[in-house]
Amino acid sequence: MLRTINRRFYTIAGVLVLIFGIGYTSLAYYLSEQTQRDVVMEETVFTEREIHFLHALFHEIRLWERAILFQRNPEADKKFGANMLQMRKRLMELYNRQPRVALKGKLKHVFDGLIQYETDFNKIIQTKTDQRLYRTRMDTSYRSLTSFVLRSDNTTLMKPLFNLTHFLINYRIDRLESEYQVLKVVIDSLDNRLVKTKLMDDRVQGYIKSFRDLLDIDFALEREIRLINERFNETSSQLMVLFKEISNDSEILLRNKFQEIQKSRGKFIRFFFISTVVSIITLLLILTLISKKIIHPIRSVAAVMREVKSGNIHARSADFSDKNDEIVQFGLSFNDMLDTLENNNQQLINYQNELEKRVSELALRETELEMEIEGRQKAERERRRLTIQLQRAEKMEAVGTLAGGVAHDLNNILSGIVSYPELLLLQLPDDSPLRTPLMTIKESGQKAATVVQDLLTLARRGVAINNVVNLNTIIKDYLRSPEHKRVKSFYPEAHVKIDLESTLLNIVGSSIHLSKTIMNLVTNAAESMLEGGIIFIKTENRYIDRPVRGYDDVEEGDYAVFSIADSGIGISAENLSRIFEPFYTKKVMGRSGTGLGMAVVWGTVKDHKGYIHVQSSVGQGTTFTLFFPATRKKLDREKSKLAFEDYMGNMGKEKEILVIDDIQEQREIASGMLRQLGYSVTLVSSGEEAIEYLTSESVDLIILDMIMEPGMDGLETYRRILELHPGQKAIIASGFSETERVKEAQNLGAGEYVKKPYTLEQLGISVKKELEKA
Repeated sequence: MLRTINRRFYTIAGVLVLIFGIGYTSLAYYLSEQTQRDVVMEETVFTEREIHFLHALFHEIRLWERAILFQRNPEADKKFGANMLQMRKRLMELYNRQPRVALKGKLKHVFDGLIQYETDFNKIIQTKTDQRLYRTRMDTSYRSLTSFVLRSDNTTLMKPLFNLTHFLINYRIDRLESEYQVLKVVIDSLDNRLVKTKLMDDRVQGYIKSFRDLLDIDFALEREIRLINERFNETSSQLMVLFKEISNDSEILLRNKFQEIQKSRGKFIRFFFISTVVSIITLLLILTLISKKIIHPIRSVAAVMREVKSGNIHARSADFSDKNDEIVQFGLSFNDMLDTLENNNQQLINYQNELEKRVSELALRETELEMEIEGRQKAERERRRLTIQLQRAEKMEAVGTLAGGVAHDLNNILSGIVSYPELLLLQLPDDSPLRTPLMTIKESGQKAATVVQDLLTLARRGVAINNVVNLNTIIKDYLRSPEHKRVKSFYPEAHVKIDLESTLLNIVGSSIHLSKTIMNLVTNAAESMLEGGIIFIKTENRYIDRPVRGYDDVEEGDYAVFSIADSGIGISAENLSRIFEPFYTKKVMGRSGTGLGMAVVWGTVKDHKGYIHVQSSVGQGTTFTLFFPATRKKLDREKSKLAFEDYMGNMGKEKEILVIDDIQEQREIASGMLRQLGYSVTLVSSGEEAIEYLTSESVDLIILDMIMEPGMDGLETYRRILELHPGQKAIIASGFSETERVKEAQNLGAGEYVKKPYTLEQLGISVKKELEKA
């Protein structure tokens, strides 16, 4: 028995198969139970995940609910509805999938609570809408009552009116019952005072009664909103509690199933341990019986193993007397293994050499990585420099926006100062003593309009005329101008030298603004040289083949370059970054102008899509270099001045013109000019009045202001007019330069744009040109 390796093997194999069968059966039973528990746990985990998702989704719904109530987001209604729909859908899916009856009941409570929540939300939205309506009516009654008291000029009513205003503001903040009662007392006080002053009549009594009634309604609605809010919050709290209960139930179920799994695993481990011990004991008994039959033949092979272990990898087993014996076959196989090991050892050496090569490559890669880090640090420094430039540009843009709003209002005011003298001059004889003071008023208004133009340039809204011009021509014209002569009279020791390139490329821009830029730079240079010096002006063509990084980054392209250098006191590094800020100057305000000179230079260059480079050192002077994109177009021809008869209307065929402007003075100015030009004029003060008038009437032309408050602006008004009268002719007048809304109106069919304050000639040319269109 067990004389051969085969028998020994099969005996051992049979025992192992028996042990394996027992272990496999136990494992199959364990896995079956584990699968059932996994299904339950998976369903529990899914429920827990869904409840957490629904909980988070309900929190998001509450956020959108607040956004709707406080009108913070125009998309809030859509988001709220989408989330509510999603929540109902997910609740229904979870309810249909859930096998547990208890959990289904709680999910049904959640669904019912969600319906109650949505009902309460809709009710509070409706109530708040009603409240806003009544508040608007109450504000109207308050303004009517205030207007009456102020017009009465009765000083004894001022204090009650002040108290009413004060406590109304307090009531609007919190809307507490105490503030409501105090406000009612104040209203009664004002009512009694009006009766005593004998100013009370039916109309005033109506204002007070309306205000009282609307106040009572407003407070009643406020109490109703608070009650709904309490119920609303109670429903929300109940939903939160249900979510928490369902989550806790799922956690408890999950914990119980996990404990069952732990118990089952413990049983399995104990059974497996016992089986293993029994198997090991059985194997030891078998090995003890056959050890003498196996160990001795293996000793020769073990000796070879020791030789190999000592380093003699060439040692081999040579006792092959009986090749049918399995141990001998084992020795032969061992020899084959040693041969394979020797080959593998050689391959390992080759692999080691390859590894050393890879390590050297890794060191090279580390060097490249260090270079890349250095490059990124350089890029970070460049990013910081660009950030400083961006902050400077944003600061200029913010100040410019403020300046633009002020300039718009000033243009409306200056319209009367510029336009009325022109109308009066047309009606006075040439020898009238009033002509001189009127011309003085007109010229003063035009000078003020020039200052406003600086503000518009600063606001990046001033360059509306873009013609093909040449910098050389503009420079020469400026040097012959009275403005330059005035600078020379103030600074006689400052001398100008020029070096103008004869083949200088043209640019697209406004000659007026470019001339003002040159004047500001020359004046600034002269002011920096109190003891005299040279102002050097130079122009040249320059091609930038790669971006230039400096005070302002210059991109690639063809440029007409203007530079002006002085030998003055220079600019410190601290002040250099702020020289283009409005009203930032180290000089005394007054003779140097409005304090906007360098800011206007910056705005003009940016409006011309140009760049500025500044170089300066304290005591060494300053050089400004302006880069303007060049064009290959030819110069535009100058327009000749027209006579009055060339732009006045045809008296034989009187045209009807509708003027739409929200400022009374502007309407009167336009009316006077148009009647002087021979046109019939109708005036309206808003877009709504214009629509009402044109519903039953028609006109040949409308003159439309773009900014009208409150109500429709010019663009919306023109759209509505086109619905009534398709193809209606129109021109646009505004204190701003052309904006996107002006261009959109022109795309709809509006004609020319006239900037306020306009002259009789400008208005006459634009009106005649538009009326003559087919």
